[in-house]
Amino acid sequence: MHHYLSTVIFGLFCIPVFSQVEPDIKQLEELEVTGARLDRYYVDSLNVYISRKEIEALQPDDLGELLKKLPGVNVKSYGGLGGLKTVSIRGLGGQHTNFVMDGFSQSQTQTGQVNLGQIQLDNIESVVVQRGGASELNIPVAAQLSGNAIVLESFQSLPPTIPLQQKLYTKFGSFGQVDHHYIGKTGGEKFFGSLFLKYRQAHGSYPFRYMNYQTEIKGIRQNNDYTDISGGLNFRYQPYKNHQLNVYFQHLEADQGVPGAVVLYNDFAKQRLTTTNTQFKADYKGKVKFLNYRFHYTTMNDSLLYVDPAYLNTAGELKSSYRNRVHDFGLTMGTSIRDHFHLNVGVQEIYSKLRSVESLTASPERFHFLSFLKGTYASTRWTAIAQLGLHHVQEFNKNGDKAENRSRFNPYMELRHHFTEKIALIGYYRNSFRMPNFNELYYNNIGNTELEPEDANQFALTASWTIVDRNNIYLGMQAGGYYHQVKNMILTIPTKNLFVWSVQNVGKNEVRGGDLIASFSWAFAKKWSTQLTANYTYQQSLDVSDRNSPSYKHQVAYNPLHVINADVSVHYRNLGIRLSSFHSSERYTLNENIPANKIDGFSTFDLSVFNRFKLDEHNSIRLQITVKNITDESYAFVRNYIMPGRHYLFTFVYAFI
Repeated sequence: MHHYLSTVIFGLFCIPVFSQVEPDIKQLEELEVTGARLDRYYVDSLNVYISRKEIEALQPDDLGELLKKLPGVNVKSYGGLGGLKTVSIRGLGGQHTNFVMDGFSQSQTQTGQVNLGQIQLDNIESVVVQRGGASELNIPVAAQLSGNAIVLESFQSLPPTIPLQQKLYTKFGSFGQVDHHYIGKTGGEKFFGSLFLKYRQAHGSYPFRYMNYQTEIKGIRQNNDYTDISGGLNFRYQPYKNHQLNVYFQHLEADQGVPGAVVLYNDFAKQRLTTTNTQFKADYKGKVKFLNYRFHYTTMNDSLLYVDPAYLNTAGELKSSYRNRVHDFGLTMGTSIRDHFHLNVGVQEIYSKLRSVESLTASPERFHFLSFLKGTYASTRWTAIAQLGLHHVQEFNKNGDKAENRSRFNPYMELRHHFTEKIALIGYYRNSFRMPNFNELYYNNIGNTELEPEDANQFALTASWTIVDRNNIYLGMQAGGYYHQVKNMILTIPTKNLFVWSVQNVGKNEVRGGDLIASFSWAFAKKWSTQLTANYTYQQSLDVSDRNSPSYKHQVAYNPLHVINADVSVHYRNLGIRLSSFHSSERYTLNENIPANKIDGFSTFDLSVFNRFKLDEHNSIRLQITVKNITDESYAFVRNYIMPGRHYLFTFVYAFI
């Protein structure tokens, strides 16, 4: 390990051609400095901000590919293209993270989280990872009370700056990747509407190799194809100042193979997964004197059909179908009291039900009520936040046993001090809670109604320092440490494929970790500039449930101890080149850290070359070629789910904006 870590650190600091796009901490305005463009990034917040420019430079396949570049974020990828991707932040499972798109929560109760592999980024203008508190009315109560929140803002949700704006994306890549995406919006300040359509497919049959002890095994990934089509529209109407009505509709249909684990002498897989998702969302924002408020409502219908044509039963196949319906409505309000004090309050009710034709034991329904009260005091140097949240969950199951009803209070406290304009110290404590999802409780193969909810106590301290901030040069650093206590941690691990899992409460889990981030930008000559960003994450996540257990004080499954990202880019006018690296230490498939459970660490490098051609004031064309995993590294995030080797992506973007 020490040799591996020292090698990576040497490469990180001594060979600055490793890099891909360390997502920015916060992007400020672009400045013209002797003809060269300088993008400056501040490292002064608990939140991490990723701009549209960085998304374009990286060209990630999906949100999971993007988030893995962030400090403290651990993404589990089950096979690359179109495959399942889940996230944990600072050692907390993905269901402690709430995803918000244009002000609406995206998680659903069947799985409790979002498949990052199905969130494409062509229409996303910004991604914000919130690790502390948030006072925005656009953040629902569920996200305010979650351990972390990932907030996305789409291109179509923002008012057009000219009467008609359009973007057309076309991508072609290895393994049959084809991706077309159109976005258009029209209107003015009082009313506008937008439309998006997207189609993508891939056969996904990529070659792989891995070592089975001393023998190298080669093969072609089977049953890894996908086809999906999605579309939507939204409208905004502003009847008068400080009042706004937004309406959204979107629909997704996807059909994909379910790749199995790559096991020696057996790569057979014929299982199929078909999903549809339909959402209608609306909100109304207004202001009455000193009170700002927002009403929001979402209804979502999600269906899933799993077919295993080789299942050994009397029918000769296995079919499992599920329908999940969610109704989500809430109210958030905020007001300022005098000059320094701000008050926020909110309530939210989420009703969910899951139906399965094949299940005789489960027909669950859940009412989840959430509320919070938050006070914020801000002066020139000091900011203090205190929040108290409440969860109350009622569970029903007409056809069998049900989980217990639960209630929890969740406090949050934050204190930050700016010693100067360039040096800040931030500390916070948060308690978060998450119920087991419907799959974990009632799933045909793995459901366990005896599962306990997860409770997490989070303590964090972060210091930031803007070392240099001038017109042509910026250097900033951030260092943070954290300690988490997780009780009744729910651990899910795939078995024979991505539809059949095992689930258990671990008991007690302790997380000790730290992040180190550095960001450097320099306009070093006329029309030339460069950016270097890097982060390092240390995360020790230990099972401390039972002193007599063989896994006592061992690293929790699939949590690497060390992760390093490094990125460098050079720009000449609108032409740029970016090199990226991602390095992960070994991880273990089970909580018992023995050689048989070990997955080797790995390093990957990506290279992008891009150019934007300005046709006139509003028309432009952007071309980009990306080579991913340029060293053709054989690696896996999850055992037996081998990731793609070297592959290519060509991107064409026409924009009229």
